[in-house]
Amino acid sequence: MSVELDHILWAAPDLDAGSALIGRLTGVTPARGGSHPGFGTRNSLLSLGGIYLEIISPDPAQSLEGNRGGSIAALAEPGLATFAVRTTDLDAYAAAAARAGIRTRGPIEMGRTRPDGVRLDWACLYIEDTVFGEMIPFGIDWKASPHPAASTPTGATLREFTVHHPQADALARIYGEMGIEVAVRLAARPGFLAVLGTPRGEVVLTAS
Repeated sequence: MSVELDHILWAAPDLDAGSALIGRLTGVTPARGGSHPGFGTRNSLLSLGGIYLEIISPDPAQSLEGNRGGSIAALAEPGLATFAVRTTDLDAYAAAAARAGIRTRGPIEMGRTRPDGVRLDWACLYIEDTVFGEMIPFGIDWKASPHPAASTPTGATLREFTVHHPQADALARIYGEMGIEVAVRLAARPGFLAVLGTPRGEVVLTAS
């Protein structure tokens, strides 16, 4: 099973404000993506090379009851929320999670239509863990769809991405079992840190 970093999620209670903030920080304006029916969210995207930054926010056209959109709407400020790893074998990713003692949900089929009319279809395997939660990345299989990093605004790169947690050793062991090649650092509270190279210099993003 091959697993690699796919995208990083920056959660913002308001999509326009969140996208504008990322644009001011990086000097690159994110492009509007689309809505995720049933999840209460919509997004805009910024390429970081072979991966991308997803600004994800509540979708006012959907119900926000009991879903990710509702959770993001309750945030006091934007910040890094979780990340996704790319694989072509979500069943193997689920099996690796089970070996590590981690429950999963899915795969769940998803899709959206880009503003240019191109249809994207993919599947996600979500993590359900009461200890580490979204510190463990969900898996995504893009199937035959074009990867979003190839069609979103460029100019920024990812220089560093690390996960922080008080139980760093335990989380790192889970990552090792699941093939997740992301560094875990010991910290007082859970969080993420991403360092971007941008036209305006180095930019640091953290959890809210």
